[in-house]
Amino acid sequence: MFDINFLAVLVAAIVPMAIGSIWYGPLFGKRWMALMELTEEDIKASFNPLKSYGGSFVGAVLTAYVIAFLLSGIGWEGWMRGAEVGAVCWLGFILTYGYQSVAFENKKVPLWVMSAGYNLVVLLCMGAILGAWQ
Repeated sequence: MFDINFLAVLVAAIVPMAIGSIWYGPLFGKRWMALMELTEEDIKASFNPLKSYGGSFVGAVLTAYVIAFLLSGIGWEGWMRGAEVGAVCWLGFILTYGYQSVAFENKKVPLWVMSAGYNLVVLLCMGAILGAWQ
């Protein structure tokens, strides 16, 4: 029990950056900037790669480890089971807690939906990778 494939965790941790570069780039980049009321110049002026990419990668490793831990603990294997765990994590944690930013921080609903969609795709893919390598 709790046999975790650390190579799979590292590979899965790359997924958010790969998907994010597409999601917040060509797919929804302009819409995201408009919702955030930012320009490319604003982003470039305040961009800190270590804070942005480094912090995100550490968080992604932790997320991948937790999904792998859950899969191992319940004895599920296979990409489909992994995707199921990713979906359940999204539904139980990301979607619900993410909405609090709408309810209490006046985050725009379309921005929350965009972020929630990104996180759903990420967790499904991470879970599928980890489940396949379990």
